[in-house]
Amino acid sequence: ELDRFGEDLDEYRSQLFKKEYLPRVQGFAKVRELFQRLKNDGKQIVLASSAKADELDAYKKIARVDDLIESETSSDDADKSKPYPDIFQAALARLKDVAPENAIVIGDTPYDAQAASKANLATIGLLCGGWTKEELRRAGCSAIYLNAEDLLLHYDTQFGSPGATKNKG
Repeated sequence: ELDRFGEDLDEYRSQLFKKEYLPRVQGFAKVRELFQRLKNDGKQIVLASSAKADELDAYKKIARVDDLIESETSSDDADKSKPYPDIFQAALARLKDVAPENAIVIGDTPYDAQAASKANLATIGLLCGGWTKEELRRAGCSAIYLNAEDLLLHYDTQFGSPGATKNKG
């Protein structure tokens, strides 16, 4: 049935979400400040989202980060969605001279960690996505924080030295 109705169902879901729910979406606390800290430390930021490009534009505005990123990838840039690595491979290709071992994914689902692992990327997990610490750890997160604000609070511990991956819990 997905072959027959999948495309129509996806379009219906997308339009319903944009009309009924997207206007009520709010950004998480301290996301902009976390991005700003990363930028101030000379780190490149590429958003790697499974969202469609037009939805990603809305999310960047909601989070107030559109001026802080170097590039982005969306579902339009990948053949397969997470947990496949396509989206992270596309994001890595957009970074300037960064090897996988020098990049870190920050995600809030097990699918983020699974996809990142397949692209040879480490993942920091955030619990604000609704998954448990155990689920994120099983998926491969090397460190787990409550949300962007918690990661920002522990920024020096997490990113204080090259390759640091201190585990909060």
